[in-house]
Amino acid sequence: MSQSSAAVSAGREDGVLVDHTTMAREKRARLIRGTRNRIFSVLALLVLWQVASMAMDSSVLPSPIQVLAQLGENLTEPNTYYQLYITIMRVILGMALGVTSGIIAGVIMGLSRLGEELLDVWVLALFTIPAIVYGMLCLLWFGLNDWAAIIAVGAGVMPAIAINMWQGTKAIDRDLIHMARSFRFSRRSVITRVVLPQLIPYILAALRYGLGISWKIVTVVELLGLSSGVGYTLNFWFGNFSMVQVMAWTLLFTVTLLIIEYGILKPIEAHLTRWRPVAQTQKGA
Repeated sequence: MSQSSAAVSAGREDGVLVDHTTMAREKRARLIRGTRNRIFSVLALLVLWQVASMAMDSSVLPSPIQVLAQLGENLTEPNTYYQLYITIMRVILGMALGVTSGIIAGVIMGLSRLGEELLDVWVLALFTIPAIVYGMLCLLWFGLNDWAAIIAVGAGVMPAIAINMWQGTKAIDRDLIHMARSFRFSRRSVITRVVLPQLIPYILAALRYGLGISWKIVTVVELLGLSSGVGYTLNFWFGNFSMVQVMAWTLLFTVTLLIIEYGILKPIEAHLTRWRPVAQTQKGA
């Protein structure tokens, strides 16, 4: 092998010879294998759902064919996209409020003993309050409007984010920070090159957890007192005893969450953690 071709297929990282061609091949294989397993899992669930629906009345458990047909019909109506848009905007604004305050509180608790002693009781207390209580309180305080849903989401998400960031900040390798300072890294470089890369997995985990909580909270608030959104629509069809519509709308926002996870969060995670390749040591290296 010539030197140019060897340079393309292999490189040296941290003293370890890495075969980039093999790594790319294994990455594609993992992607194909993971996709195949997920498709198999979904198909298995659909089969079990179909078998269970055959033993029950359609008013109790409609078949997946009925639910998918109803979902397809709903997707032809503009009102479906409007209701979904309203809920997504409430989730985004509430998440922005909760994530920002949660990250600030968590980092303060992780870096400062005084901050931990002042905030940990409040964060843990807020974490124990059920989502429905946040919804009720915000509806009573702010009225039947969007702000009630947004603030309820922010209040419910904040303690979960704070706890995750608190533990993530405490888990930072301080030796790396000392090493960076000994090499005369600037404060900005220490934060961007040493601290943030170690916090990224915790931030992403917090975002996933917060996203799941926010959907539950906003749906509860919409169900209790608002006149728009996915929660309101679910309550409407529940009042009309339409199990097909209830399951179709449930499937709609479930699919929406999966699209956010695999279409947005996964690519962002892959990009931000690209500095952590799985290096393989070649024999004889």
